[in-house]
Amino acid sequence: MIRPLGKCFASLLIFFLVAGCGTSVVQSPTGVSGGAKKRVLAFAGKQGPVLLQVSGQPFREGKGETAAASARILSGFYPEVPRGFTLNPAAAGAPQFRFRLAFDPPVSTSADQICAANAEMPLGYDRRGDRQILFMVFCRQDVAIAAVIARSDRMTSLTDPNYRKLLLQAAREMFQADPNDTGSLGILEFDPKPGIKLNPFEGIF
Repeated sequence: MIRPLGKCFASLLIFFLVAGCGTSVVQSPTGVSGGAKKRVLAFAGKQGPVLLQVSGQPFREGKGETAAASARILSGFYPEVPRGFTLNPAAAGAPQFRFRLAFDPPVSTSADQICAANAEMPLGYDRRGDRQILFMVFCRQDVAIAAVIARSDRMTSLTDPNYRKLLLQAAREMFQADPNDTGSLGILEFDPKPGIKLNPFEGIF
């Protein structure tokens, strides 16, 4: 009996080691129901390009090129955002709505903290070994509408094809229905205030 049990424990160990690698994407509850998330995205997309911003130190190409590459990858992915994504607040149709990509934020960071961060109160950064974290949030001002946390093996360059796969996997999951998001936020049914404008220098958070 000892030998079979030893094989069993060895198999379990291998399973958990393998499970710890690769890519995983999970929703981060925001209190907004799945249907409302998509309605807010559709409203923002009707106004024009959606603002995209990046924080952290994701790749050797730097923050600016990471943001530009991410905008190119995501543009065309959502039917609700027919004019794609922009890095320029002045070009955004409704810049109070934006996608924020936070790479390796501190473990305790919440989706609302990512939305509220700005140049005066920047988001922290916590690089953790060979695993990379992407916290992707769709915000209306400082309120998180939809959010996911994606974990993957660390990539060093935007030329790694796994980055495109990771970003699209996160984007696909972000607006799916989540039983933990029951609409308790009472979100915006519906007060978008499209006239609000962000500080045009709030590109780095």
